[in-house]
Amino acid sequence: EASGNCELQAMAYRLDMTEATKFPYLEPCRALDASHPDIALDTNRCISCGRCIRASQDVDGKGIFGYVGRGIHRRVAVNGENLADTDAKVTDHAISKEVCPVGCIIRKRVGFAVPIGEREFDHGLIGHEIEEKRK
Repeated sequence: EASGNCELQAMAYRLDMTEATKFPYLEPCRALDASHPDIALDTNRCISCGRCIRASQDVDGKGIFGYVGRGIHRRVAVNGENLADTDAKVTDHAISKEVCPVGCIIRKRVGFAVPIGEREFDHGLIGHEIEEKRK
């Protein structure tokens, strides 16, 4: 949600990539799915990492998320007409902020709650840095 609680955004800040790119945006513009009372899904942000799909299938045992389409039209979709038609719960592992690295899956009424400088990624390790430290 561009609040700093995003692994990709934090890495961009760390690498001093704060300006918009000069390259054209090639992905189609998709509608935000805010039909669920507690969760929103913005697939415009999705980088097709598949973390939500694996978490929903392997950890939650639900299979809420999956890929549809091919090539540039491939996107993450839900197993219902919209997010409200699924059995997604805000407590599901697939919905947790640890799963989606770009803030595509948004927990409503939570974003922007932590001030800049106090966010999780402002001072801590990010993504692959955590794995490297464990080795």
